[in-house]
Amino acid sequence: MKNAGKYNKRIVICKPDTNQDSDDFLKVNDPKTFVAVLKTWASVKTTRGMTVITSGSDFEKVYTNFTIRYPKTVKITRKMRVIYGDRVYHIDYVNNIDEADDELELQCYEVTQ
Repeated sequence: MKNAGKYNKRIVICKPDTNQDSDDFLKVNDPKTFVAVLKTWASVKTTRGMTVITSGSDFEKVYTNFTIRYPKTVKITRKMRVIYGDRVYHIDYVNNIDEADDELELQCYEVTQ
């Protein structure tokens, strides 16, 4: 039996808005350029963080695992984003835990400058 109390953080899973003009560039960290496909409760666990140095700029990359109940209506892909509070996370890996269609783990990262 699952402990329903462990899913105690509200997240929103979004997909890119495909109704944008072809001249518009998708802003990957702007929640206004995404459309919500699923609002759900999750267990949130920060796993690690690192500093990435690219072209003389420092970026913080923070990895977080979001565990949710397996969604029956939406197929979650790596092109989607997770919005948690005021932060936007890129989905790095989607894991159907034990292939049981009971829980889904989203391994995500947030890139900040």
